[in-house]
This record gives sequence, C-alpha cells and structure tokens, in this order.
Amino acid sequence: MEAIKNFIIQFLQAEVIATEASVKPDLEDYNNKLEMMNSFCVSELHNKFGMIPLTDLESDEFYERYKNKKSRNPRLIYKISQYEDENYGDVYIAYISGKNPNEMFFLYGECVFINTINRELKIVKNYTFGDDMLLKKKFETPQGLPDISFETLKKPVAIERYQKPEDDDDAMEHYEMDI
Repeated sequence: MEAIKNFIIQFLQAEVIATEASVKPDLEDYNNKLEMMNSFCVSELHNKFGMIPLTDLESDEFYERYKNKKSRNPRLIYKISQYEDENYGDVYIAYISGKNPNEMFFLYGECVFINTINRELKIVKNYTFGDDMLLKKKFETPQGLPDISFETLKKPVAIERYQKPEDDDDAMEHYEMDI
C-alpha cells in the first residue's frame, strides 16, 4: 500500500506543478508539466483534471493577477482501499480532497482508481464527490476506463485510513465504511 500512496503523492504533486505553471506566461513549460501529470493516467483521463493543453497565452492581466499568489497545496489523501478484481487484479481506490485544500476544512473531493497497466501504475478511473440533487453527496460523474467501477469491485481486502474528512457528514459516513 505504501507504493500506491507514494504514487498518489507524486501525482498530486505533479498536479500542483501543472496548476502553478498554468498561471505563468510560458505555454511550453505549462504544456510539458501537464503532459507529465497526464503520464500518471491512462489516455482516457488525459486532460480530465481541470486542465487542458493550451495553444495561446491568456491576457497580461490574467498572469498579473496570479503573479504574487501563494503556492498551492497538494490534495490530501484520506483513505486508500485495495480490491482484487477478476479482470484487473489488484485495484486501489484513493479518496482525496478537492484541489488546493487548506488546513481548516477536511472534505472529500474525488477518488481515483489505480491499477498496474503494462507494468506501470496508472490512474484508470476517477469520480467526483458531489450531489446534483443536493440531497446526499456520493461519488458521481465517472471518467476513465468504462469496464471498472464501484459496481464491478467487490469487498476490499485492505484499507488504510490517513485522515478524516471530518467537515462533511456524507464524507465521514463514507470514510468510516469498509469500502
């Protein structure tokens, strides 16, 4: 599980680096950093974390607005669950915060499924934690490989919990479940 946690930490750091590059007037640098972030994912998830490759710079005012902004924080990892799947073998789900979390609120944002593809760890699916109907938050809006989901995975074989998403009742309910 430590290798999976380290992989997620590296991905989350690559996400911060790409995000910070997106507010600097250097297209080549930004696109290279986005490509590095995308290298952690299967092709179906490239450019699916709120950033896309750019061909033109933004206005000077845009870059001026972000010039003195504080560095962004990587997402928090709340929990990682390991599953054994008939088709994919070991599959891990990491439950993470939203982008740029602060140290005051602890909320779920997304979860990512990790699997070994061609002998490399890759993020193969992600879900957003939310609720279109504003009734009860749950994981919705899946992206990634179509043949793996919460429904295809059975009971987890291992769970590691790192930090509680204690500022959201729905997230806490999910966090404490053995899924």
